[in-house]
Amino acid sequence: MFKDLSIKRKLYLGFGAILAIILALLIIAYNRFNSLSEANQWDRHTMDVIQAIDGLRNDLLQVQVEARGYYLTGNTTRLERTRKEQRDIPESIQTLQKLTRDNPEQATRFSKLEAMINAWSKDVIESQLVMREQMGDKPGAADAMGRTPQLAGTSNSAIGEIYKFMNDATTEEHRLLGVRSAASASLQESMRLVITVGGMACVLLGALVAWLLVASLTNPLSNLTSAVGRIARGDQGARAEVLANDELGKVTEEFNRMAQSIEDSQAKEKAVGDELRAKVDALLGVVSKAASGDLTGTIEVTGTDAIGQLAQGLDRMFENLRALLNNVQKAGIQVTTSATEIAASAKQQEATGIEQAQTSVEILSTTKEISANASQLLKTMEEATAVADYTTTATADAQGNLRRMDSTMQHMVSATDSINAKLAALSEKASNINSVLITITKVADQTNILSLNAAIEAEKAGEAGRGFSVVATEIRRLADQTSVSTWDIEQMLKEMQSAVSASVMGMDKFSEEIRRSVGEVRQVTDQLSGVMDQVQKLAPQFDAVLQGMQSQAVGAEQISATMMQLNDATQQTVESLKATSEAVHQLQYAAGDLQTSVANFAVAV
Repeated sequence: MFKDLSIKRKLYLGFGAILAIILALLIIAYNRFNSLSEANQWDRHTMDVIQAIDGLRNDLLQVQVEARGYYLTGNTTRLERTRKEQRDIPESIQTLQKLTRDNPEQATRFSKLEAMINAWSKDVIESQLVMREQMGDKPGAADAMGRTPQLAGTSNSAIGEIYKFMNDATTEEHRLLGVRSAASASLQESMRLVITVGGMACVLLGALVAWLLVASLTNPLSNLTSAVGRIARGDQGARAEVLANDELGKVTEEFNRMAQSIEDSQAKEKAVGDELRAKVDALLGVVSKAASGDLTGTIEVTGTDAIGQLAQGLDRMFENLRALLNNVQKAGIQVTTSATEIAASAKQQEATGIEQAQTSVEILSTTKEISANASQLLKTMEEATAVADYTTTATADAQGNLRRMDSTMQHMVSATDSINAKLAALSEKASNINSVLITITKVADQTNILSLNAAIEAEKAGEAGRGFSVVATEIRRLADQTSVSTWDIEQMLKEMQSAVSASVMGMDKFSEEIRRSVGEVRQVTDQLSGVMDQVQKLAPQFDAVLQGMQSQAVGAEQISATMMQLNDATQQTVESLKATSEAVHQLQYAAGDLQTSVANFAVAV
C-alpha cells in the first residue's frame, strides 16, 4: 500500500501523521490542563467557603464582644458597634449561600444556620440590648445585666449550636477539599502519563515515518544508481528493479525501457554493420580480381537489400562478360583462320573462287554473331548501369536511415537530460523539505523558550503554580525531542541529496556514453557516404563502357555491311585481288590485336 503512493503523498502522509499525533497530544494536554484548572478553582472555591465561615464566626464573636461591652459600660458607641456588626451578619450569610449554591446539602445547612442566627440575634442579643437601654445609667445596671439568665449561661446553648453548625460546615468543606485535592493529584498524574506516553508515541511514530520515507527514497535511488553504474562499466544487460509505483518507480521503468532500447539498437547496428562489411568485402574481392583481368571469381553475396541486388547485377554482368569473351576468343580464332585461308586463296584465286564465297558467307555469319553479342553486351551494360543507379539510391536510403538513427540517439540524449532535470527537481524538493524542517526547529526553539517562561511564572505563583510548572517542563522536554528528531530528519535529507547528486553524475556518464555512440553512428554514416561516393563513381565508368560497347555495335554493323560487299565482290575476284589481299592483311592485324586484348582476361572453361 505504501509503495503505491507517490513521493509527494508519502511526504504529506508522514509529516501529517506526526503533526496529527502532536495535535492530538496537545488537545489531550489542553483538556487535562482545563480539568486541572477546574479542580484548582474548586479548591479555591472550597477555601473561599471556609474563609467565609470563619468571617461569619468572627462577625458573631464581634457581636458578642461589643454587646458585652455595652452591657458593662452602657456606652452608646458600643451599642452602635453592636448594631453595625449585626448588620454585617446577613451579608456574610448571603455570601456563604452564594458560594454553596452548587452544593444542596451545604445550602440547606446554611439556610438552617441563617434561621438559628436570626433567632439568636432576636431572642438573645436584641432582648438584652433593649433591657440595657431601659436600665440606662442606673447604679448597679451592669450587675443587674450580669445576673440576667442570658448572660448567666442560658444563652450559651444557642450560640453553641450555631458554632457547632459552623464547625460541621467547615468539616464538610475540608472533606470536599481533600476529595478535590485527591482528584487534582490524580489529574496531574494522568496528565503526566498522557504527556509521557504521547511524547514517546510521537517520537516512535516520527522515527517510523522517517525510516519509511528514507527507505522509500534511498532504496530505489541506490538500485537505479547501481544499474547506471553497471551500464557505465559496459554491462548493457543491466536493469534496475522496480521497487515501488511512485515517481522513482516510473523513472526506473523508463530507464529499463531506455536501456533495453539502446541494447537492441546496438545489437541491430552491430549485426547490420557486420553483414554489410562482409558483403562489401566479398564484392570488393571479386571486383578487385576482375579489375586485374581475372573473371573467374564468383559472387556469393545474396539478399534483397541494395548490396544483394548490386551483387546479383555484378554476377550477371560477369557472366555476360565471360560469355562475350569466350565468343570473342572463338571469333578471333575463326577470323585468323579465315584470314589465312583468304591469303592462301589469293594465290589460287581461280581454284578457290567457290571456297572464297563460302568463306565470305561464314565470315558474314560470324560478323552477325559478333554484332548480336555486342548488342547483348550493350543490354548487359545498360542493366549494370541501372543496378548501379539503384545501388546509389539504396545507399542514400541507408544513409537516411542512419541519420534517423542519429536523430533517435539525440532524442535519447534529450530523454537523459530530462531525467537529470527530474533528479534536480527532486533535489530541490528535498531542499524545500529542509527549509520546512528549519521552520519546525524554530517553532520547537520558541516552544522551549515559552515553556521556560511558563516555568518561571509557575515558580513565582508558588504552590498554586506547581502543576503548571510540571506541564511547562514536559512541554520543554517535548520541544527538545522535536528538535533532535528534526535534526535527524535533516541529516537523512542531506544523505538523500547526496544520493541524488550521485545519480545525476551517473546519468551524466550515461549521457556521455550515448553521445559517444552517436559519434560512432555518425562515423558509420560518413563511411557509408564514402561507399556511396565510390558507387556513384562507377556510374560514369559504366557509361563510358556503355558508349564503347555502342561504338563496338556500330563497328560490328559496319563489318557486317563490309562483308556483304565482300560477298558481292567475290563475283569480281580478279579485279579486286589486290584490295582483297590488303583487307586480309588488315583483318589479320585486327585479329591479332583482338586476341592480344582478350588474352589479358582469365575466363573459366
